[in-house]
Amino acid sequence: MAIRELLTGVLAVGGPLWWFSPAHDVPTDPMTTSAVPASAQHEFTVSNLANRSACLITRGAMTTARSSGVIAGDDCADVWPGLAAVRNWTDNGDGTIDLTDSQGAQVLTLGLGDGVAYESLEPSDASIALTAIN
Repeated sequence: MAIRELLTGVLAVGGPLWWFSPAHDVPTDPMTTSAVPASAQHEFTVSNLANRSACLITRGAMTTARSSGVIAGDDCADVWPGLAAVRNWTDNGDGTIDLTDSQGAQVLTLGLGDGVAYESLEPSDASIALTAIN
């Protein structure tokens, strides 16, 4: 019986205090959280296995739903003809990517690799591998 009286007293005093407190009117925090990548850029080493040359390319932020900008160093011209002019990385949705120049001309088509991130598919005489460095 004493417990009922105590609970009734707490509710009689605490209920109105809670109801009229400023904390009661604070809305729920609408912030949605999720994993955010540390950087939108990804660096790759591009290696030509035939002539044993290599350079770095950086895949930048998304420009469309399946494309990203690319920055290729001038030394990439030694790795594959036209590679220094690559400006676009397009994910074809089937495990392949196209690297194209600013005019949209295809320089390389690469597919998911075995032991490397990507391996060259087209042109057929290319022996190119992309390896992620970060």
